[in-house]
Amino acid sequence: MEAKITLSESMEDYLEAIFNLIRENGSARVTDIANSLEIAASSVNQGLKKLNKQGLIKQQKYGPIKLTQSGVQAAEKINCKHQILYLFLHKTLGVEPNTADQDACSIEHALSQESFEKMVDYLIKNNYIEEQSCAFKFIENEEEEKMAAKELMLDSMSVGSKAEVLKIESKGRLKRKLMDMGLNRGARVEVKGKAPMGDPIEVKVRGYSLSLRQDEAAEILVKEV
Repeated sequence: MEAKITLSESMEDYLEAIFNLIRENGSARVTDIANSLEIAASSVNQGLKKLNKQGLIKQQKYGPIKLTQSGVQAAEKINCKHQILYLFLHKTLGVEPNTADQDACSIEHALSQESFEKMVDYLIKNNYIEEQSCAFKFIENEEEEKMAAKELMLDSMSVGSKAEVLKIESKGRLKRKLMDMGLNRGARVEVKGKAPMGDPIEVKVRGYSLSLRQDEAAEILVKEV
């Protein structure tokens, strides 16, 4: 299983815009995304660099932006949340369509999985959507991810992924050093970056940024979260 990707609100907006442009026009370019989101092209370029680093898009120089398989999956999930929110606001609360669409765009980034599933249940019971809705694909995927979360060594985690420390395999001085750095059992760790050759590895633990050698990270057993 791939490590779960966490995206900021702006990154989700870029991804959703790319997805919609490709679906509607067959391609997505920087100027198209900038016009769609009403922002500067320079801002789009910065966002695309981040999406590319996370393996969600690919682009040849001056060419159209394409979504990778992971990018399509992430964009489909964002788009599905938008659809469910729009239906809930418009059909059940009577919010005017344009307002419901704008509000859905704002709320989708903060919507929890629990609230999403409750909305889906309500919409099904009231015959607003069918059980073949896009929502079921992502509810099932969420359950599979929870079941399939695997244990691995910290040095194997990809940039942007998060994990919980299970055990420090090393003994003696190195173990004490890692524990003093806050890498105790139960600590949440986020991989913030890796040098080109994978050494050192930048991580965030308990609100602090740390730099670990690859051989140190290889001694820390974690579980994806």
